[in-house]
Amino acid sequence: MSPTFLQIASLNLALGKFCLKDINLSCGRGEYHVLLGPTGSGKSTLMKCILGFYPSHGGAVFLNGQDVSRRRPEERRIGYVPQNYSLFPHLDVEKNIRFGLHGAGGADADRIVDRLCDILGINGLRSRAIANLSGGERQKVALARALAIAPDMVCLDEPFSSIDEGAKRLLWVEMKKIIQEIGITAFHITHNLEEAYSMGERLSVLLDGKLHQSGPKQAIFERPATCDVARFLNYRNIFTGTAHTHSDGTRIDTDRFSVVVSKKITPGTRATFCVRQQDIKILKPDKTLKPALSHNRLSGRIVSVFPFPEYCMVCFQISGSPQIHDLEIKLPPYLRERHDLYEGKEISVAFWEPSIILFDGSN
Repeated sequence: MSPTFLQIASLNLALGKFCLKDINLSCGRGEYHVLLGPTGSGKSTLMKCILGFYPSHGGAVFLNGQDVSRRRPEERRIGYVPQNYSLFPHLDVEKNIRFGLHGAGGADADRIVDRLCDILGINGLRSRAIANLSGGERQKVALARALAIAPDMVCLDEPFSSIDEGAKRLLWVEMKKIIQEIGITAFHITHNLEEAYSMGERLSVLLDGKLHQSGPKQAIFERPATCDVARFLNYRNIFTGTAHTHSDGTRIDTDRFSVVVSKKITPGTRATFCVRQQDIKILKPDKTLKPALSHNRLSGRIVSVFPFPEYCMVCFQISGSPQIHDLEIKLPPYLRERHDLYEGKEISVAFWEPSIILFDGSN
């Protein structure tokens, strides 16, 4: 990881009834970091603390090793792209970009504007009115204005929220490429899971004013640290049970079934675990199971089958269960045909033991 550029240390803030609670987060120099969380989780509030719009009530914000907690926003050298872009409707594109360049001489300002318009591909828009721009064009103008001051870091607040779904994916690629080409640190907030995974190198997950997890994006999406993170990431098969000693580790008994995990958990402890939808294997009848599957086999029937273009979702009810369905299983479309899956069919499924996620506190 590159040297730390942004560090948030034990930051606390109260705004009415809402609080940011003991936030600790770091972001490397040149890193594209995404803060992920649902609407109302405090993402924009935390960003405004970084920018200096809100003074924190405890803790500190460091930029490049210096405590900037008491510095004014204009002294922090951070570019900012707000959610609604906040472009000036009475100014054309070029005048919007030049707005932050009052301290630059004519030749220097011209050079900066020319370079940004080239990089962002908006030379043809320079004299156009803001009212005549598309959402993606407005976004690029707002980014150009933010970068015109040659900041050390840029903060992007839900930058794709007003962009049509069909245009978003291309803009994800363009935005990240532009910021990497310029070579500055980016701090980007969103509630969109695909956007976060596509854009971020490292992610942090903020829920209800509390930072739950921070790290490489693969680790967060594949191994969420808490139940709340898992639920936000659309994990479905989450269960709690009681731990018991087992020769191969620990058996966890839920109210519907049992699983065996290799981790040793104190007997009698309540343990919470999750099985990702794509990690549940549909078994072929009379086929010998691998050891990693043998302890965690369940029989039941298919309640529903939902064939989507990119995958198939199967809802499974365990034999004898009072629930409408107990598990959601996600599999490639071709497996639906291979296994001849249909509503009412009786099947057996199994969990691959290493894929079972035990949440913090299960010990």
